[in-house]
Amino acid sequence: MKLRTLLGTTAAALALCAPPAQAALGSQLVVASDGHVILSFEGSDAGFDSVLSVNGSPQIFPNHATAIGTTYDLGFFTAGTVLDAVLLVLNTGESFHSGPGSLNADGFAHAMVIENWNGSGRTWVGFEDLMNTPDGQGDYDDHTFSFSNTAAVASPVPEPASLALAGLALGAAGLVRRRRP
Repeated sequence: MKLRTLLGTTAAALALCAPPAQAALGSQLVVASDGHVILSFEGSDAGFDSVLSVNGSPQIFPNHATAIGTTYDLGFFTAGTVLDAVLLVLNTGESFHSGPGSLNADGFAHAMVIENWNGSGRTWVGFEDLMNTPDGQGDYDDHTFSFSNTAAVASPVPEPASLALAGLALGAAGLVRRRRP
């Protein structure tokens, strides 16, 4: 009985390690199911000029010349394909990737991702276009767009605190199991 209680506690502790499903910095975008992925331009509040590309697509959605609601069909993708949205800031020549900060020259995450944005079933992405903006300190509204048929997946590198919590929970389960006759 004690082992069952501890295993339940372990599962609860591991669930705490999971990233939030709503808004996250550094999340990767993945295709949810086989099919087309459609982008929609949602707006821009940037002083700089920028364009977007996804997985090598042509440069699309010039932020100061694109009407809100303009769409672009990226084409057909298989489920699980990782999408790399890249923002090119024309004034500075800097490029920023969606996903973990390790993909960017300054080491910071430059894209905020919100899954099921406003209950629409779409994944919203907002970029910060300034170099050396620490995680969480940007406005993430410099170039915004949304995707159909996508999901946000936390960066594959767990945070040290999450690893420590998971290790403690698994270690406790091992101790209880070892004590049983």
